[in-house]
Amino acid sequence: MAAVRARRPRSGGEPPRRNSRAPVSGAMPRLARIKLSGGLGGSDVQVTGRSLALALAGAVLLCGTAIAGAAWLGSSLFDAREAFSRTADATAAGVGFAIGEIEVTGVSDVRAQEVREIVVPEGRRSILSLDPAEVRARVESLDWVAAARVRRLWPTKLEIDVERRQAYARWQEDGEVSVIDYNGERLLAERAADHADLPLVIGPGAGPAAEQLLITLEDLPQLRERLRALVRVGERRWNVELKSGTIIALPQEGAAHALERLEALHLQHALLDRPVNALDMRAPGRLAVRVRALARERRPAIGGA
Repeated sequence: MAAVRARRPRSGGEPPRRNSRAPVSGAMPRLARIKLSGGLGGSDVQVTGRSLALALAGAVLLCGTAIAGAAWLGSSLFDAREAFSRTADATAAGVGFAIGEIEVTGVSDVRAQEVREIVVPEGRRSILSLDPAEVRARVESLDWVAAARVRRLWPTKLEIDVERRQAYARWQEDGEVSVIDYNGERLLAERAADHADLPLVIGPGAGPAAEQLLITLEDLPQLRERLRALVRVGERRWNVELKSGTIIALPQEGAAHALERLEALHLQHALLDRPVNALDMRAPGRLAVRVRALARERRPAIGGA
């Protein structure tokens, strides 16, 4: 048998196949000839100074347009997201998820109201907008809060349990200032300089004795805002020193009630903002006032007893 196979004869009218790589004269496109010849020649491309300048100007214009468009689009996307959030919030509130009761436990009523005022983001109405993690972060940003626990109770209620900071006040005794807790015990690990916002009590035995007054001040925001110090006098009673320099003598009995009366008088007559050197509340049912404009010299109107 022959080693080489016999070739099958072609059918009658089938033309012979051409080599696909063989160039066809006059039939190859110009671009194909350029590629086969190794690129464009100097006669194929002509770059003038004018065309180059136009190209650069177009590139600069395109980049500027892209930057301006991105800035405009970013602003528009932010506005669109905010509008969508507000619409979704209003819709949720309208179908039964409106913010209802915000229950705050662990603190006084005034402090609880302070918490409520920072809980709800501006313009939001539904419970869906109150993310527990974000609410907790806002509550714990208050300088007197140690920790907070937040829970949503569907469909409308929010529960917040607040834990006060252990540091409750500063106590100045014998020239040294220390931090005390709720019961008047010194917190030796705390530095007074780190708690400048806490109330200051001054005098021998003032720390443990100030507990009831400090508790009362929690519900007296006007007086608390103006307070400089509570001064223990003779280990029997208290003077209140305001930041304005006014000194208020409290009675030996019923000092907490006297503070509440001061708050009420201020709300009615702006008493704590008047030019007063001293107020004496030691006599039951009476208030003695020394007006600053009439005082010959700046000294307390009350004695140390």
